[in-house]
Amino acid sequence: MFDISFSEFVLSIIVFIIFVNPKKIPEIGRMFGRFLKKTNSLFFDVKEEIYREETFKKLKKIEKEIFSKNEK
Repeated sequence: MFDISFSEFVLSIIVFIIFVNPKKIPEIGRMFGRFLKKTNSLFFDVKEEIYREETFKKLKKIEKEIFSKNEK
């Protein structure tokens, strides 16, 4: 996903532990979890809106077809 190797990931964790107070790690984890949850919710909302828009366009197209056939 982010194209990082295992060694780069381990190095990142070690640097994180060195520079962050160990007592604050759970708080940072919760903040990161909330961020991921909000991001996921945002992507779901956008995906749902795109789906609704596509469905609306299809229904409009069907409506035009029906009205054009009725006028003939």
